[in-house]
Amino acid sequence: STVNQSVSQLKNIFDSAWGGFGKAPKFPSTMNIEVLLRQLLAGEDAELEEMVKTSLDAMASGGMYDHIGGGFSRYSVDAQWLVPHFEKMLYDNAQLLGLYSEAYLITKEPRFKKVVYQSFEFLKRELLGAAYYSALDADSEGREGKYYIWTEEEFNEALGADAGLAKELYEVGG
Repeated sequence: STVNQSVSQLKNIFDSAWGGFGKAPKFPSTMNIEVLLRQLLAGEDAELEEMVKTSLDAMASGGMYDHIGGGFSRYSVDAQWLVPHFEKMLYDNAQLLGLYSEAYLITKEPRFKKVVYQSFEFLKRELLGAAYYSALDADSEGREGKYYIWTEEEFNEALGADAGLAKELYEVGG
């Protein structure tokens, strides 16, 4: 069937080390993961479940996800999901909100539920006015990501004694 062919192709291009599909720049590929989730519902397949969990964990653990404010940047400029393109778009976040919601319902992974709640709060706080705004621009004062990037001094000051551990956990360069 067409679905089986699609799943077979997704297995061939899956990045088993970092999740997702293909090389950098790496986009969330929500529709591809949706296909895998649908197949999981059709029957147990440990390989598909691992592909879904690896991808969703990597996206939510890396720099593409805003660990402070919630929500996802448009894509990662590298294959490891570490360096985001800082633009946050409504439709990307809406698709990811649905994807993580479905993944939580299927897998019962609490970390997926946490991403759903944080992302929803981000959408309400940052993109809701009289209607929803379509995006937050990546550029601030003529530089991509300037608003989001902390200096090492700001990072150390904000985290105090926990700065060293946070740098290690989040792979922050000094």
